[in-house]
Amino acid sequence: MSNRDKYGNPYDWFVEECFCTSLLLGAETFEGVTLDPACGQGNIVNTLIGAGLVAYGTDIVQRTNQDWFVGTLDFLSDDEPEVDFRNIICNPPFYGSVGAEAFIRRALSLASGKVAMFVEQRFLTSSGRSNGIYAEFPPDAIYAISPRPSCPPGQHLLDGGKLGGGKQDFVWLVWDMASEFGETRFQWLRGPSRKHRKKTNTASI
Repeated sequence: MSNRDKYGNPYDWFVEECFCTSLLLGAETFEGVTLDPACGQGNIVNTLIGAGLVAYGTDIVQRTNQDWFVGTLDFLSDDEPEVDFRNIICNPPFYGSVGAEAFIRRALSLASGKVAMFVEQRFLTSSGRSNGIYAEFPPDAIYAISPRPSCPPGQHLLDGGKLGGGKQDFVWLVWDMASEFGETRFQWLRGPSRKHRKKTNTASI
């Protein structure tokens, strides 16, 4: 059973480790402003800013007071973020895959640069999505993250819980909206082992 299924919460808030975004930045270039529309406490945004990029975050509820947070927003509504952006990088709420696909479709309709979504590997293998969104909008790149990252519920970390060993496989799906599609590239992103990654009991990891 996936962590996303086992630990329900109202907004499906699960926290990816920062090394996942660092690996993505080693494989892809993002020009211009980037938005994370499900930013949580800001792991993705803080990693982007730490790499010298301009980034902002929104979320359906506010979980941070950092200056880059530009307001609460239901990304799936008709409202648009009050910040100009070119790229979207996000760990979307999964909601049994329905939420992730909805976030992807919304992001593809808004971004003029690149869209990168952090999803479970199983999200790739549905026949419905294979003949649906992936046929309509094939990703330019699929990046498999190794070793498996921990992606616990945010509330678990806020309550003092610790990171565990990752049990699910995750990938980054990337669409380049500024370039003509050629073919989908696949690549492994190899990160540090668990013993070389910093452990913490907060939701900003």
